[in-house]
Amino acid sequence: MQEAIERAKKIKAILTDVDGILTDGKVNFFVRDDGKIDEFKSFNAQDGIAVLLCRSAQIVCGIITGRRHPTTVERAKNLGFKYMYQGFLTKIGPLNDILEKEHLTAEEVAYIGDDVTDIPLLKEVGFAATVPNAVDCVKPYAHYITKRVGGAGAYREVIDFILNAQGKLKPMLEQAGAAAWSAGKKPEMQIVTSQEGIN
Repeated sequence: MQEAIERAKKIKAILTDVDGILTDGKVNFFVRDDGKIDEFKSFNAQDGIAVLLCRSAQIVCGIITGRRHPTTVERAKNLGFKYMYQGFLTKIGPLNDILEKEHLTAEEVAYIGDDVTDIPLLKEVGFAATVPNAVDCVKPYAHYITKRVGGAGAYREVIDFILNAQGKLKPMLEQAGAAAWSAGKKPEMQIVTSQEGIN
């Protein structure tokens, strides 16, 4: 655990997968009135506050996901994620793009993922996290495995762990009751879409 804490202290950007991390991993399909198939996703409100906390701590938040859906884009934009890479089953490219744009090293980045397509990033970043319901082959690459499952506050748990390691969480909690508390302006989200992923 001490190694995870030391790694968390260096983090300046937190990137995450969507399905299985921000959601419970289920893909819910339904038929629209026009006969086309669509899907819906459920997100956890506690995870939403986590992005606000990161913004307050000047930590960059981003998404790298293999699927493409407007629901995910809208949720990310509403919460204040800075980066949204969708349709990327191969995720190293988006990571390198963010490193270049933010002038960061991989050691300063955390990534949260739960499946085989996440392993290259988990191996590359300074702080790798996953969830207890991740596929078994992912877990050996994680520095931290959450107690909560995906879609039930796992993302928030990782954020709290990192902010606590950096000594930033307690002051934020004390400030949260103040009328003047503000996380600052939401960044303009940068959306990059690849045709590689799953519709």
